[in-house]
Amino acid sequence: MMRWTEFAAKEARQTLAAWEARIGALQPPIAVEDLADLLYLLAIDTTSDLPSTLAGRLYAEQRIIEVRRSDHSQRQRFTIAHEIGHYRLHVIAEGIQQKYDCSTESMSVLDGIVSQNLSLPECTLPKGLNNSKPANLDLRRREIEANTFAAELLMPAHLIEAAVYRDGVNINHLANLFDVSRQAMRYRLEKLLFLPTPNAQMNFFTDL
Repeated sequence: MMRWTEFAAKEARQTLAAWEARIGALQPPIAVEDLADLLYLLAIDTTSDLPSTLAGRLYAEQRIIEVRRSDHSQRQRFTIAHEIGHYRLHVIAEGIQQKYDCSTESMSVLDGIVSQNLSLPECTLPKGLNNSKPANLDLRRREIEANTFAAELLMPAHLIEAAVYRDGVNINHLANLFDVSRQAMRYRLEKLLFLPTPNAQMNFFTDL
């Protein structure tokens, strides 16, 4: 059976292939807002009206992604990619038509590892579900998938590899090139084995 992260990564790569077929050869940084619009008809609303606990929100039926205006551009880009992941993986593939409220302060989910002490954009558990293991697990699964999708979408492996072979493993340069945080790029380079992994539970979403 395919792991959650493998499924999400595969779907992100298929999304990138469809985007490349539309616009030509991919170049960093990935134009995530244009991709959301032209591939999935998702409108981006940069707003100051989100609750303080939320980094973003997806209205699945209305096809609207809300992102926090006060967040820096790299976090906004990740939030958009994360919500595209929800739309592709959970609205289209699973038929889960709902609103996704994506928090920066709830439980952290990273590549199958769950920690209570880390922070990243993810969907807040509805009240009353904290002690419901099946529901809790399913929500965590969706967040693992959406985060994996976002990382694959913003930092495609073949573009990272080409940049590393051309310019070397320079985290600052690569982060600027792909318009992601330095911590996000470090994590991606570890996943692609260009850097050693000092801590299996490192969370790149903290600095987004």
